[in-house]
Amino acid sequence: MNVYRFTVISVFCAAAASAQQVCAGLPPGKHSLLERMTAEFGLTCEQQLKVEPLLHDEESVTKPLLKFSSISLEQRQEIMLTIKLAARRQVRTVLTAEQQKGMDKEVENVSKGGGGKKGGANKVEAAPGLEGEETLSKAIVNYAALTPEEKKAMLLKVKQAARNDSALQLTSEQQKKLDAEIAELKN
Repeated sequence: MNVYRFTVISVFCAAAASAQQVCAGLPPGKHSLLERMTAEFGLTCEQQLKVEPLLHDEESVTKPLLKFSSISLEQRQEIMLTIKLAARRQVRTVLTAEQQKGMDKEVENVSKGGGGKKGGANKVEAAPGLEGEETLSKAIVNYAALTPEEKKAMLLKVKQAARNDSALQLTSEQQKKLDAEIAELKN
């Protein structure tokens, strides 16, 4: 084996080993988006510890969104895009100036429809009745990365979708409640 080939293999193995090193303090489990961001932006362990909870919070909204069957695929994708962009705005604050340039490119890619799975691609069991609407609405309200305007727009879409879903077989009380919430969000 020649010296050049040995050096290339050694460098490759060292890079692979460092990429697999786990940051102490991260919760157990698979963190594929965090791992991708770490590789792409060169996140330090300290940054990973700050970014992981932000990405976890993002999932606290995307999971109920995927379970909410009353909403159209187009609306789901629109809401998913808003959630992804909000999460990246938060992550950006943890990054260095150089890393932020990379994040800006990622935001541009995500805005154009790239950067991951489309909402609705997974088969997830839908929550029964208004449970899905209520769970998703609560998750939207609690998601700190969203601006008040984003929250209001999302909540309006979710409540209108639930109100217009004949499969939910809403009681007259549930219809009135949704109608009142929709009217309040429109103001």
